[in-house]
Formats: sequence, structure tokens, C-alpha cells
Amino acid sequence: MMVQPVRQLVRYAAWQQSLKKNWRSQYLGLTATSIKSISTLSEDDEKNIDRLAHDILGKQRSEDVDGYRTSSKTMRQRIALSKSITLVESKSPKRRKMADSLLDRLMRESSKTNTFRLGICGPPGVGKSSIVEALGLYILGLDKNEAPEKIAVLAIDPSSHVTGGSILGDKTRMSQLSYHPNAYVRPSPSSGVLGGIGAYTYDAASLCEFANYELTIIETVGVGQSEVELAECCDLFLLLLAPGGGDELQGSKKGIVEVADVLVVNKADGELQDVARKTANEYKKAVGLLRKPAGWWGRNKNDLCSDDKSPSTPPVLLVSARTGRGIPELWELIKTYSQNGKTYIDEKRRKQRRYWLTKYLREHVLEAANNDEGTRKRKEEIELDLDNGLVAPRLAASQLWRSIITASSENNAHTKTE
Repeated sequence: MMVQPVRQLVRYAAWQQSLKKNWRSQYLGLTATSIKSISTLSEDDEKNIDRLAHDILGKQRSEDVDGYRTSSKTMRQRIALSKSITLVESKSPKRRKMADSLLDRLMRESSKTNTFRLGICGPPGVGKSSIVEALGLYILGLDKNEAPEKIAVLAIDPSSHVTGGSILGDKTRMSQLSYHPNAYVRPSPSSGVLGGIGAYTYDAASLCEFANYELTIIETVGVGQSEVELAECCDLFLLLLAPGGGDELQGSKKGIVEVADVLVVNKADGELQDVARKTANEYKKAVGLLRKPAGWWGRNKNDLCSDDKSPSTPPVLLVSARTGRGIPELWELIKTYSQNGKTYIDEKRRKQRRYWLTKYLREHVLEAANNDEGTRKRKEEIELDLDNGLVAPRLAASQLWRSIITASSENNAHTKTE
């Protein structure tokens, strides 16, 4: 009677052991043989990429009938966008190769112009999702000539450092915006990446622009003073502050306040209205010491904030996501910035592209250390010395880097010989 359950337990234990052995090669990098097998994509993979690119760009398929409806095109575009974002966020080497091919094709075939990226960040509980929904619904309610017709929202949710999972609950706070036909809300995990955004948020924002979303709003996880990577992914950096969240000295500290383009004190309603006004006044005094680059607001920069005549001082606004107070003024501020600061935004995006080049290159170097068998063995030896306290982490990193360079040189020499 007990033989069958025991056999099942033995099989289950053997299965778990095989998972442990294969976990490193499966999730942290494949072997060199496996990498070679996906160096070229299959015909089916190429067809899937073509289909995704076609749908994201909103093109009609050859098999579509004459009665092809716009609603079907919109739904197909949203589905393709969701699949593409999942593709660029994947850790699978094969899917990453497909994501590279998809982005390359979209770059060549797209004619995206006049797009804008708004980054919204702040400490946990400050009301980021509520502000995003209130602002998004206000914009979509305006005339098409005064505001973008379509809005995309990328909401980054923190991932657990214990389990690796993520609730992805920001979308539940945007119930009205999520159901709007001209809004696309996509929650994504941070996947343990520091800085407030995900590892591939920049690519996800680019995909939204390829899908003709004129305004992309990026909402970060709850951040602290030094998590400012959002500035490398957006055109306008909006920092949300809570009433009573700091004094003049707090606003003078370097870090996230220093890189913010606009400071917004949320929850300026009810009992917190006076506290919010006091907080805004404290930050107005503090940001007077900050200076932004030339051409930051473009022309007419003195007209942006009536109580702040300095063109290099970030505006400080009072807003209530619950009552809608300050939302129209905030949108006018964003619109003026996008219209008058085009030259500054173009230069900012050029620097951002170089930043992400360096970041992706760093990631490829780490993958090379995991994929090359010789380098991986050398890494295990260095880690053993590190665990025994025989080498400092900084020196260990230098030794591992020299091993990667050596392995690369040997592989190149071997290739030339062949």
C-alpha cells in the first residue's frame, strides 16, 4: 500500500535535485553551446516578430477583410504592446534576442514624433497612483487639440527580495483610467533593481511611443533621497511630496530634490491643507538654492510660476488627487515645458541613450562571466577566496575582470585559427 507514495516521493526528490542543478544555467545564463543555438532565430520567431511589429505600428494585415474595424486594430495593438513589453522584460536569452530584433525593426520602420515622457516619483504612500489617475483622466477629458489623444502608464511595483515576487497592485488604484479606451496601464515588477524603475523600463517606454502613445507616464516604486534613475528615463521629472514631509533643510539636501524639475505637494485638502501649504513654502525657500542647466524651460520660462520669478528654480505646486485641486495648473506647467523646452529635451534624450548603452553593456559583461565555462570556474574560485576572507571584494572584481578579458582574447585567437 505504501510502495506507490514512496516512489512518488523519491521521484519528486529527484526532480527537485535536478532543478537545483539546472537553475544556474537556466536563469543566470546558458552554456556556450546553448548560446550558439539561439544566435540565429528560427523562421517562426521571425514571423512572430514581424507580426508584433506590424500590430504595434497599427498597420493592417494582408489577411484582413475590407470591413476591418478600428476597434479591432486598437485591441490588436494593445495586445501586441503587452506581449512586446513582456518580451523585453524576459530573462530568457532567446526572448531577449527576439526583443533586440523587434526593437531594431521598430526603430527602422517607425516615424514617431512629438512624444513626451513624464516621470512621477515620491516616497511610499504619497499618492503617486492617485495623482497619475487624476492627471490622466483630466488630460483625456480635454480637447484633442489641447492634449494627447492616447496615454500610456508604466507603473513599477517593488519586488520581494525574499521570494522575488511582486503584487503589481498599482493598477487597482487606477480603476477608472484602466478602463478608459485611450489609456494603457501596464504594471511591471522592479525585479530587485534599485533606482525606482525596472531594468527595462526605458525599452517599455520606447515601445509605448512606437504604438503611438503621445504621452507616457512612468510611475516609480516608493523611493528615497538617492534613487534618481528615473531622470535617465523621462523628459520631465516630477517629485511628489507629502504634507509635513520635510523642512527647508530637508529640501536643501542633495539627491532627488536636486534632479526634480517640478515639486508637487499632494493631499492638499481637508485637515492637511494648512500643513501642505507650509510644506510647499519650505520647499520653495530651499529650491531657490538649486540651479538647472541653461535652456531648461526654454522660452517664456518666467511665465511658468507667478510666485517664482527665477527661471532656474523648480516650481512647487499644491495638488489634491482626491478633489482635483491643482491638476489643471500642473498640466499647463507640463504642457509649457514640453512645448518650450524641445531643444533641451532632445539633448537630454541623447544623454539618456548613452546612459542606457553603458548600463546594458554592464549587464552583458556580467552575463559573459556566467556563460563562459572558464570564467565561471574562475569566478567560483574567487568567490571561495572571498568567502574565506583571503581577498577584498574590490580586488576580487579586478581579478574576475582580467579573467573575462583573457577568456575573450583566447576565444578570438581560437576563432581566427579556425
